Amino acid sequence: IGEELDPALEPILQQQKIKDGSSWVLKLGDKTVTYADSFRLLMTTTLPNPHYSPETSVKVTLLNFAITPAGLEDQMLGIVVAKEQPEMEEKKSALVAESAENNSKLKAIEDEILRLLSSSEGDI
Repeated sequence: IGEELDPALEPILQQQKIKDGSSWVLKLGDKTVTYADSFRLLMTTTLPNPHYSPETSVKVTLLNFAITPAGLEDQMLGIVVAKEQPEMEEKKSALVAESAENNSKLKAIEDEILRLLSSSEGDI
């Protein structure tokens, strides 16, 4: 794919599912297609450094599989540290997990603040 996505993918990317009896369906153009929860859409690009618009970025999960020298160095250093000083690697793993948990909590708090602000009445 290029840097622009086909507008026909919008119902899939935004998961515009419609309940139809006991199942879910998607409306693609003039056709109705059954939706399965296990469905995954994977798209790839040959562009070396694509720049997607913010609108596209919020609809998809972007993975960059490009290997940089710095990234490769970090991976190799992690392997060496894990072999020579496993306790240090465990601490690093714990810090990474804690950081991810803190980011998740921060997102939840931000969402709660936004919800409270949007539901408040009058002057703030």
